[in-house]
Amino acid sequence: MRILHITEYCHAGSIGGTERYVLDLIRGLDTAGFQNGIIWLQPGLSAETLEADGVRIFKLPSPQMRVDAPLPEFHAGATRLLETEKPDWLHFHTFGLTEAALAKLAKQRGIPYAFTYHSPAWTCRREIMLLYGKEPCDGEVRAWRCSACQSEERLGMGPLAGHAATAISAVLGWAALPLGRTSLRRRSAFFYDSLRYRRVLHSFLAECDLVVSCCDWSGPVLGRNGARENCIVHCPQGVPNAVADMLQTEQKLTPPTTGKEFVVGYVGRVVEVKGVHILMEGFSQMNGKEVRLRIVGWESDHADQPYARRLQRLAQADSRIELVPKKSFNDTLAEYRRLSLLAIPSVSMETGPLTLLEALAVRVPVYGSNRVGQLNLLREHGRIVEHNTPAGWQAALSGALEEFRNGKWSAHQEQICNTMKLRTMADVAAEMAARYQAIFAN
Repeated sequence: MRILHITEYCHAGSIGGTERYVLDLIRGLDTAGFQNGIIWLQPGLSAETLEADGVRIFKLPSPQMRVDAPLPEFHAGATRLLETEKPDWLHFHTFGLTEAALAKLAKQRGIPYAFTYHSPAWTCRREIMLLYGKEPCDGEVRAWRCSACQSEERLGMGPLAGHAATAISAVLGWAALPLGRTSLRRRSAFFYDSLRYRRVLHSFLAECDLVVSCCDWSGPVLGRNGARENCIVHCPQGVPNAVADMLQTEQKLTPPTTGKEFVVGYVGRVVEVKGVHILMEGFSQMNGKEVRLRIVGWESDHADQPYARRLQRLAQADSRIELVPKKSFNDTLAEYRRLSLLAIPSVSMETGPLTLLEALAVRVPVYGSNRVGQLNLLREHGRIVEHNTPAGWQAALSGALEEFRNGKWSAHQEQICNTMKLRTMADVAAEMAARYQAIFAN
């Protein structure tokens, strides 16, 4: 069986969560006897073929924004690709109007397709699924509400201003529709873009043969946007292959040790929606000379931006906090080994993050906000910090530090080490292989 995976994020260009997931899924499917390739959609790409890490990659051009219509040359390239490669399945890992056009071509040829919802970005134009940037949204794409929320972000003047801008767009934006992919059209016709996006998303999901929800909250979101209930499956992410392979080479896995220091760590992108400032502010309110905080993922190239300057001020005011540069994969695993506790203070809705799985795989307890995608896993092997505020994190970390001082923290680590069996990406690939075959047979 031949499967083509469609994505805007490909390991040939960068390595992030989606890229690693797709590559790991392909590795597992290869082992099961499937043939795999990637259709890589990116602005500025020419229609050509390359190979990276043993995977054939077919490059097709796409517009700058997912709400834009496919480029004129896309249809011919996609048609030619489907006719020459003759896939048995398409599996979409990103979504936009270009992906929807490719799905329509597949359906015309009787090719089934699947979609994995990796990020709230595929149903939320703000990409965080927080209504007006504050509280979790139900995730349904609604033209007026989404446009008002997006306008509120751009104007920075509150929800009323967002609704006013949407009203203007709804009345006058139609005049800008013929302007195509221009900046003026995007600034004035965003209501109609959101309306079209809703219609296309509903059609795409309604025709989808397999819709994969990989976190606890995303299944209902997919249903609200048109996915058929009997096609939605819950298939959580697993520990990445590279981490699982590394652990298999160890004779005996023991919990990390931190000596006389209690080391709290954050690993990932250092951006505001990840809540790094909340963690740092809460940590600064703690007492104790033996406690440390390491923020791993700092990029000095962004040090002049307002949010980065804010974090630098917090670090300069507390000598126990260190901003650690972004590291390679092996060095990141070594960082986990230094930690007593991993903190995930996410503000936006997460379908992961992978750091939760990576930390637990190396037996590091995890505390996280209730925006984490796999809350049951976090609840079982760590702690949900219900109040994702500086005060909430100060209280949670102080409690953990007290356990450390009383000699109880090592027992907590040992319990995780002895009782946990984590799902891996090999498990994900085996499950997906069975689902492909069952649906294709019917």
